[in-house]
Amino acid sequence: MPAITDRAMVEQAIAWYLRLKDADEDAWIEFAEWLDADPAHNAAYEAVTDRDAHMSTVLEKATFPSGVEHQPQPQFSNDEDSWAYGVRDEGPSRTRWRWGALAASIVVAGLFGLQMFPGWDSTYPIETAVGETRTVSLADGSEIRLNGSTRIVLDKSDARLVEIARGEARFTVERDKSDPFTVIAGEHRLVDIGTVFNVVRTDRQFRVGVAEGAVRFEGMARTVELRAGDSLAADNSGRIEISQRPITAIGSWADGVLVYDQAPLEQVADDLSRSIGVSLEFPRGMGATRFSGVIQTDGAQDIVRTRLEELIGKKIVADGTRWSVETR
Repeated sequence: MPAITDRAMVEQAIAWYLRLKDADEDAWIEFAEWLDADPAHNAAYEAVTDRDAHMSTVLEKATFPSGVEHQPQPQFSNDEDSWAYGVRDEGPSRTRWRWGALAASIVVAGLFGLQMFPGWDSTYPIETAVGETRTVSLADGSEIRLNGSTRIVLDKSDARLVEIARGEARFTVERDKSDPFTVIAGEHRLVDIGTVFNVVRTDRQFRVGVAEGAVRFEGMARTVELRAGDSLAADNSGRIEISQRPITAIGSWADGVLVYDQAPLEQVADDLSRSIGVSLEFPRGMGATRFSGVIQTDGAQDIVRTRLEELIGKKIVADGTRWSVETR
């Protein structure tokens, strides 16, 4: 995101900081709505309050004239603070020094922009609950579709850098040869120049499937180029497994369909947990059993459970959102 946009956000945060000094109930409700509108708003507001606290300390050490122009300037402990107040050795002509700590914060924001606030972090998370999906549009025109129980971390200073902390997301990326799109997942890294691909990250495994274009996978000890129809799975030990899948099956969860070809049942359980919010438990050893089939996730949970029973040939007992496969 351009720096001017960040500066505008800081100016909004300063305006709220000033307004809340004598705010009524309606103002506090509006402020809460402003915070909820963007996760970065809270970070900007905290940066303003932190910076103002710092400036208050500085001002306690400064001496201000009584309002007469052409007086000596306030004395500051270091050059950074004097520059923050707009003070420079420009001769006898000076602006009157009647600022308080809040006015000083506004000047700091105007002169230095967001990057000067101590502790500022340009990243912010977006996450979904189990069974919830969400589409995120990025500044460069790319789009991310999040499955349930998914958390990604975006960077306001770089619209083409995304971390997937957990869960599943389908990426539709705008092509830009000069600025490749990058997805980070722990020790793994995906570099893309314009494509559609699906990424899954769990405690046990990282998976990516390419539906269109090409992606470069950069792992702990190996780099692999993946093209449309290619799928890659990497475990925590660095072992990589590459296979081919029908393009229509890659990221099909977004269309309410889960497609499997010799996938372990424990992977099916993970997918169902994200997509419909149920916990599926298997008898010991059954989770590693390979499964091929198509599961439709639309409709009520009981309907989905009946479909799964028919596919695996086992009775599934439901206790709320906790499902267990009977051993008989």
